[in-house]
Amino acid sequence: MSEVTEPLVKTEKFTVMGLRIRTSNAPGDADIKIPAVYSRFYKEDIPKQMEILRKFDPLFGVYFNYASDENGAYDFLLGYAVEPNAEVLAGMEKVQITPQNGRYFQIQPGAPEEVVPKFWAEIWSHPEIPKIRTYQMDWEEYSEAGIRVFLSTK
Repeated sequence: MSEVTEPLVKTEKFTVMGLRIRTSNAPGDADIKIPAVYSRFYKEDIPKQMEILRKFDPLFGVYFNYASDENGAYDFLLGYAVEPNAEVLAGMEKVQITPQNGRYFQIQPGAPEEVVPKFWAEIWSHPEIPKIRTYQMDWEEYSEAGIRVFLSTK
């Protein structure tokens, strides 16, 4: 991953409902809190709770409310796309994904707990991507087609 070849796209507006936390990439923070959110998500059977509300299938891991860049605090929400007026289920929150410019990156196949952190490490160390990121809203999409990541960029 030396040069950015992914095309710039403009996303549509959509809403995601799920479990939300505030975290950072400091050692012992996101690397513990985000897997705990996934664990709680499945332990509480959130996919089943949201079955009727889900607008389309991918599971979203949304990163937003960045304090600065990858070194600052941010919010993370794990959930599914729902109608904007869907009633928020107990213990969950909704976030509105606004239209924005960015790029989709396909992640290599493999166990998500291995390939996703590897992808983010490559992003942080990439020579070009940090210069074009806008830190608006980024997300991971998990579907039968695989995992892809949207980064808000210039």
